[in-house]
Amino acid sequence: MLAHNVSAEVRRAISRGEFIPGQKLNEVALADRFGVSRNTLREAFAMLTAEGLVERIPNRGVFLATPTAEFITDTFRARAAIEPAALLWGTDLDVDRLEELNAEGRTAIEEQDDDLFIAVNQAFHHVVLSSMGSKTLGDTMDQLDAFLRLATLPILEKDPSFNRRFIGINEHIVELLRADDRQGASDYLQHQLIELSTEIIEMIEKINSGQLI
Repeated sequence: MLAHNVSAEVRRAISRGEFIPGQKLNEVALADRFGVSRNTLREAFAMLTAEGLVERIPNRGVFLATPTAEFITDTFRARAAIEPAALLWGTDLDVDRLEELNAEGRTAIEEQDDDLFIAVNQAFHHVVLSSMGSKTLGDTMDQLDAFLRLATLPILEKDPSFNRRFIGINEHIVELLRADDRQGASDYLQHQLIELSTEIIEMIEKINSGQLI
């Protein structure tokens, strides 16, 4: 259980952008940070390795994964499966809270606080998924947050404001929900997630080839 908690904390740190793709994770520093033994930390690393978030390289250590096109596609397909389902079938969808988060997101954009906007955007999608009332799905969303942050970090290094575009998507989802069009909101989000997957892959390929500086 302790290793599970540590793995969850590492995921949250990744979601907050504390690490970069390919970075070596310092076992001593992280064990001290979380107040656990290195053995417990290694158990947590084993869990994260199984998820694809980190990789252990023999005689070198543990490194954060570097997202591939397949990694990004898989992440967005997972989100495109569970989040639209929550918009369609969630029994406790808090539209008022979603609207409040959009207002907070607009404020973050006005203040040019991109880290805050990312946190608000993540909260928006967690509220959507929490309407399903499933802890398992909540844990899955924590994993996907970390995957998504890894996938977009190369883009954020070039354009810190990249995530601001999501406010329009989130606001349109609320508009559809206010109009009692849950099917429309579900279809719209699914389409946006699939399109975003392709866009992110194309942008990262341009960054890697030096076309996007």
